[in-house]
Parts: sequence; C-alpha cells; structure tokens
Amino acid sequence: MKLIGMDSGGTSCRLVLCDGTGTVLSACRVAGHNPNIDGFDAVEESYRQGLRLLLKDAGGEACAVDALFAGIAGGEGDNKPRLTAILERLLPNCGAVRVSNDALIALASGLGRSEGGVLIAGTGTIGFLRKGGRLLRFGGWGYLADRGGSGWHIGRDGFRAAMAGEDAGLPRTALTGLFEKQLGMSMTSAVPALYRGEIRPAECAPLVLQAAEAGDEAAMAVLRYNADCLRELLTAMCRVFGREECPVVLAGGLLSRDSLYLRLLKEQCADLPLKPILPALPPVFGAACLAAEAAGCPDDPDFTRRFAATFTL
Repeated sequence: MKLIGMDSGGTSCRLVLCDGTGTVLSACRVAGHNPNIDGFDAVEESYRQGLRLLLKDAGGEACAVDALFAGIAGGEGDNKPRLTAILERLLPNCGAVRVSNDALIALASGLGRSEGGVLIAGTGTIGFLRKGGRLLRFGGWGYLADRGGSGWHIGRDGFRAAMAGEDAGLPRTALTGLFEKQLGMSMTSAVPALYRGEIRPAECAPLVLQAAEAGDEAAMAVLRYNADCLRELLTAMCRVFGREECPVVLAGGLLSRDSLYLRLLKEQCADLPLKPILPALPPVFGAACLAAEAAGCPDDPDFTRRFAATFTL
C-alpha cells in the first residue's frame, strides 16, 4: 500500500510517502504557493515537482497510489474542487484524492483520527472541532471579522500602543522605540504608511513579544487581550464538545513550545475543561493519517510510532 500526505503552505510544501503501517518510504519539500495569492498554475507546478521528487524511486507519477490527502492553505470553498482536479491529473493512478484546508491536518497531527479540536494561531487564527463525524469551525474569518488573537492583531495592537507620546491617553512603552527602529520612521510618519498598506501588522508582532519578554506592561497587556480572544474560541469548543475534557491541538507560529504567548494562554485557560496538545510530529504526519483513513486502513495505534521512527525531512 502507498499513501501520500501533503502539507501545502504559502512558503513550502512538504510531502511524504508511506505504506499502510506508517513506515515512511520517502519525503521531500518544495516551494509552496497559496492559490489565492500565487494562482493555480504556480500551485500545480509546485505539486508536479514535489510528486516527481517524492515518487522517483517508486515508479514516478504513474505508479499506483492508494490515497493522497492534502492539507492546503487556501484549500477551501471553490478552490477545493480545482485543487482536487490538479492532484488527480498529476496522479492518474491514485485511488482516492482528498483535499482540505491546512487546519485539519494540524488537528490530525496531534489527535490522529480521534475527536477533539485544533486552534491555529499565526498570521491569522482559526479553530476546528471534530465531533460525531462533523467538522465544526470556530473563527478564522480574517483580520477584519475576527476579534483578535492573531499575529496581525498583536502587531496592530502593538502599533497602537507604540503611539504613546503622540497619544496622551496611552502609557509610555518600549514599543515606541522598537517600532520606530524596525520601521525606520517616526510613529507619526508610520500612521499614513500603515493606511497606504506599506506596513504589515503581522510582521510587527515579534516586537510585541520581545517587549513583553523584557517586562513591558503595555506589550503584556496586548498579549493578554489577544490571548483572551483565543480563550473565547477555546471556551466555545469546550462547550460544544460537551465532555469532561476537550483535547485541543495548539499549532501555529505564535504557539510554539517556548512562546510567552502560549504560557499566557494556558494561564488564562486554566479553569477550562481543556487538554492542550502540542504535537510532536509535523502536520504532514496528520495528512498521512488522513490518507490512511481515505484508503480504508484500520486505525492502527502503531501507525504513529512507525512514522516517527522513519520520518526525516
């Protein structure tokens, strides 16, 4: 049996080929593209290169593959059938091709096929809960619609805090100097640059984390507020899950194991019936798990162990 898992992001696309037991046969990485940003032609070329490299010792793209599961940034809505068609065209002898957004494979990377949730916090945020055969969504509607919690919101809120000195209602903060240094301009000059789209708030989020780590109270207030926005999503997940404890995979750049933001989130969620999970394996493992499910493989508890023992990338 041959199974392919794909983790396709805007920066990189990771692919893995394994057998039905979870043993990895090959793995590779190629440049990634989001169809909403780079278009479908760029995505197709990336997949062509990746599959050719992945399958070079297995007979190439014409070889028989039992199932492929791809978690794709931008893999929702009208994009989903177009991306599925691309993969089916590139792998004509694949028994089952499945496409989802990248949140589902992040969920599977920590929970396999078990029920529970995932919360991703990076440039944006999104949550999903798998329960009773259904996949329920929590947030992830973009920076204008979501309340907060993302890198974009942290950077935007940090920008506002950095206006101290110009805005008499704001306390002094180290963020002013940090922002002006990174942006190469005064905060008063940065305001029109922000509205012209020349400043990307998410790229300023690390400045807030840096200032908070150094004890800056304004920066800490920004992180606490945004962590509370994530707590709101997690509270809703726990309520809908409706059991004694809701397992939730925490993923995304803002929630790395050594992150102050993660520590604050855990503190603010201490009273919730929540079991936070930091996956030891990357999302491409979750894609391989879901490929196994699509191929009709039984849920084998040793699948994870074998994958971990043979995966390198």
